[in-house]
Order: sequence, then structure tokens, then C-alpha cells
Amino acid sequence: MHALGFRRPNQLREAVYRHLKDLLLSGRFAPGERLSEPLLAQELGVSRTPVREAFMRLAEEGLVELVPGKGARVRRFSPEEVEEVYGVRALLEGEAARLAALRATLWELEELKERLKAIDEAPREDYAEQMRRDLEFHRTLVRLSGNRTLFRLYEDLLSSLALARSALPNLSQEETTREEHRAILEALKARDPEGARRAVEAHVERFKGLVLEHLKEGR
Repeated sequence: MHALGFRRPNQLREAVYRHLKDLLLSGRFAPGERLSEPLLAQELGVSRTPVREAFMRLAEEGLVELVPGKGARVRRFSPEEVEEVYGVRALLEGEAARLAALRATLWELEELKERLKAIDEAPREDYAEQMRRDLEFHRTLVRLSGNRTLFRLYEDLLSSLALARSALPNLSQEETTREEHRAILEALKARDPEGARRAVEAHVERFKGLVLEHLKEGR
């Protein structure tokens, strides 16, 4: 009987992978920054093997690039990729908002309101936590669509979206962002499906422009 290449799950490997992924999505590392395998292993108090395996998994997810002879580095999005990611986000999240306006219960909308409150209550200097709560607001909005396929597709997009968004970690508590979030919530409460879709699309379009401008300035 031939071996199937099955590997028993390893808690250490999984913990290292999750930790490094969280660091990437929180904006700890700049796009294009080299990731030192020995330094990260030393920082985490582990051997280089689980770090190397984490890099391979993160590369498969499109968050890390493995460069022959140079190791790993944080993926840098091109303007074309940003256009693609945010274009798909606008389609998915806009449709989710339209559906949520039609079917979300008052209790569910109250949950969404609490997500907004949590963003404002995050420590002002903790941009990573602000961004995490911001993304959780949007995940909740998509979940309230009631469309499981749409939610699954959005979850698949989330890592790329978070990495692109990590270039701008300090905007979640900005007043313009607050106003846009409130506009989305108010359209949902008013049971205005097209208004909710437009509010989401305007929000996504503004952030796409900000990310593109940041890329342009970084060149």
C-alpha cells in the first residue's frame, strides 16, 4: 500500500502559521518587506522548520512571495490587482448589503451597530485592532445577506483584501469612514436595498482610491 502523504496536524505549526498570518494582515510588515526566517524563528522561540512551512502556506494563499535565493517577502499588490480585489469586493459586498436590507432582522442590525461601536472603542494607537474590528463589521454585513455562497466567496477574498488594506491601517476611526459606515447602517434600517448597495459601493470605491494613491506615492 502506497503512503498518501498524510501529515498529522501539529499544534505548533498551526500556531506559528496563524501568528504570522495575523501579523501580515495587521500591517506589521510593509508590502515588499523581506521576512527573515531565522529572526522570526528566534522571536517566536521555535525552530526554523515551522516558520518555513508557514511561509509556504502563506505563499499558497497569495500573502507571501517566495523568491529563489532571497527567501520570503510580503506580497506587494500591483495597481491592477488592487482594482481587481476591490472590484470583486464591491460586487460581493454591494449585493450582500442589498440582500441584508431585505431580510436582516432588527436584532441582526443591532449586532451590526455594535460592530461599529466596537471600532470606535478600539485604542486609538492600536491600528491593527481597529482594522480587525473594521473587517469584522464588513464580514457581519455580508453574513446578514443570508446567502452562504456569497459569504464563502467573500471569506476567500478577505485575506487579499486585508493585506491590501493594511497599507492604510489608520483610517477606521476617521470621521469620513464613520460617516460611510453609518450611511450603510441607516440604509439597512430604512429597508432601502439600492441605497444600501450604493452606500457600500461608495465606501469601497473611496478606499480603493486611497490604496491606489498610496501605491503611487510609494513608487
